[in-house]
Amino acid sequence: MTVASDTRDDAFRLFSLQIQSVVNDDRATQLTLYSDDLVYHFPFAHDRPRSITGRHTFQAVMEPIWQRRRDRHIALSVGEVEFHTTDEAGLYLATFVLTATDGTGSAPVPALCVQLLRIRDGHIVEVWEFFEP
Repeated sequence: MTVASDTRDDAFRLFSLQIQSVVNDDRATQLTLYSDDLVYHFPFAHDRPRSITGRHTFQAVMEPIWQRRRDRHIALSVGEVEFHTTDEAGLYLATFVLTATDGTGSAPVPALCVQLLRIRDGHIVEVWEFFEP
């Protein structure tokens, strides 16, 4: 799946598809949004490499993390999204709150997330994802 990325609206649609795929645990769709040469950065992560190069490598690294979420019955929801253009063509900044709830009845845990996304030819080619682990 590709989305034209000529405008802010197209880029926002691509970002929104990515986040909705994460929330829905729809990894097949999520992966189609990334270029083959994806570079994904997690500067504050403790449970994965801080930089992953290649869509297939990203999938291989992330699959066990995604499976842990499934095993723990963690549901995600997204709210409070802001999406901004930058002075650099194809580079966008998104902030959003991702809230996790589990099947035990524990209180929901909201986390502020920031993504700096580079979009080219209708695909996400680079992400810097900042969140508190």
